[in-house]
Amino acid sequence: MIWHTTLWCIWKARNSAIFTNSSFIPDVIVDDIKVLSWKWSLERVKMSPCMFYEWTRDPGNCLLR
Repeated sequence: MIWHTTLWCIWKARNSAIFTNSSFIPDVIVDDIKVLSWKWSLERVKMSPCMFYEWTRDPGNCLLR
């Protein structure tokens, strides 16, 4: 799931850079990956296996719960 989110966020940043001439900021992309992957995990499980701060520190541990 994190791999899919990473590809999705990079793809969106690439399209934004090409079509709207926006800048490519890696820190923003990393933050987008963290937030979106956490949101997708909530939809997948329907119960939060961990809080957002736990997800940003170690998403692998949250997925194993």
